[in-house]
Amino acid sequence: MSRFHSTTILLVLTALGVGLSLEGSIRYFVLGLLLTVYLIIFILGISVLRLNFFVKAVCRGDVTAKHVALTFDDGPDPVGTPNLLKVLKQHEIKAAFFPIGEKIRISSEMIKEIDREGHIIGNHSFRHVWWTNFLISGALDREIRMAQEAIEAAIGKVPAYFRPPMGLTNPHLRRKLKRHGLSVVGWDVRPFDIGTSTEKVIKRVLKKIRNGSIILLHDTGRAPADLVRLTDELVTEIKAQKYTFIELEELTGIRAYQTVEGVNMIDPAIFIQSWRESWVGRKQGRFWQFLAQKLASTAYVRRAIQKQVALDSFKTPPSPKFLFGMGLVLFSFLIGWPMVGLFSFLSVYFHSPILLLVGPVCYMFSHLVWLFGMYLAGKDCIKYIDIIIGWSLRKVVEKALNRET
Repeated sequence: MSRFHSTTILLVLTALGVGLSLEGSIRYFVLGLLLTVYLIIFILGISVLRLNFFVKAVCRGDVTAKHVALTFDDGPDPVGTPNLLKVLKQHEIKAAFFPIGEKIRISSEMIKEIDREGHIIGNHSFRHVWWTNFLISGALDREIRMAQEAIEAAIGKVPAYFRPPMGLTNPHLRRKLKRHGLSVVGWDVRPFDIGTSTEKVIKRVLKKIRNGSIILLHDTGRAPADLVRLTDELVTEIKAQKYTFIELEELTGIRAYQTVEGVNMIDPAIFIQSWRESWVGRKQGRFWQFLAQKLASTAYVRRAIQKQVALDSFKTPPSPKFLFGMGLVLFSFLIGWPMVGLFSFLSVYFHSPILLLVGPVCYMFSHLVWLFGMYLAGKDCIKYIDIIIGWSLRKVVEKALNRET
C-alpha cells in the first residue's frame, strides 16, 4: 500500500471522527483544515519524487561509501551526445541515459552507440510533455509501453528503470509501472543545468553531493561545446573531492534490464490459462472459472499472488507504538458512553446537576483519545488488514485454480 492510500485512509477516518464528535461551525472549520492539509500533501506528493507518495522511487544509492552516479535526461542530441560519450570515455565513467521515446526512433543508431559504450538506458516516457502526468489508464500505459518498445527495438533489451518526466507522479503511475516491470529511479542532486552557466551548475552540484548521490543532468538544451566543458569540469571537481563514479546499477542494487529469468513464473495470467485448459477447470464449471478469472485479474489480487502474501508478519510481536495506540482506542470506548451513563446516574443519585456535565465532557474527550490512538496504530492496522485480505484472496484464487500452495 502506497503512502497515498495510507494518508487518504487516515485522513478519511480522522474526518469521520471529527464529523461525529464536533458540531456547528467548528466542525466545518476542522474539516476544511483537514481538506487543505490533504491538498497540500497531495500537491507535494505529485511534485517531490523523493517523498515516495504515489510510487516508491530510488533517489539515492548506497550511502556507506563515497560513490556517485551520473545520469542524463531528454536525449539523445545528434551532436551533443556523441561528444558527451567521448568525455565519459576519457574519464572511464559509465553513466545512465533516460532518452525520450520519440527521439529514440529518430536516432536509434545513437542509442545503440550509447549501449555499446556500456552505459545504461532507461525509460523516460515516449513524448515527455508537461501534461503526461495528467494521463490515466490507457494513455499513460501507451506512453510507457511505446518508450519500452522503442528501446527494445534499438538495443534488444527491456529497461527496468523509469524516470518520470519532470519528476512528476500521479495515483495511476504505480500500477502501470508494475505492469511493465519498471522501477522508478530519481535523483538527489538536481542543479537545473538547462539555461544555467557552467560555473553555477558545478557550484550547485558540489554543494549538494554526498555519498550515494544520483546526479541529474541533461544531454540536450546546451551547446555541444558547453556540454563537453560542463561534464569535463564537473567530473574533475567531483573526483577531486575523492568521490568515485560507479554504474547506477551497482549504486542502487537494482538490475537495469529485465531478463527472462526475472519473469515471475507465478503470474496469474499463466496459471489461469493452464487451469482453463485443464480437465479440472472444465469439471468445476463456468461459474468458478469466471470468479477465479475476475479475482486474479484485479491488480490487488495479482500483487498478492506475485508476492506470495503470507501471515508471517503475525509471528513477530507488534510494535509498542501499535499496542499503545490500540490500548488508547479501547480506552476511548470505556470513557465514552459508559461515562455518560455513569455520571447521569450519579447526578440523579446525589442530586447534583453539575455531575450531569461530566458525562458529555468524557464523551468528547473519548473522541480525542480515539483519534490519537488511531493515529498511532492506524498505519499498522491498515498493514495487517491488507495482509489478511491479500492472503485470503490469494488462497481463494489458488484453491479455485487447484494449485498447490
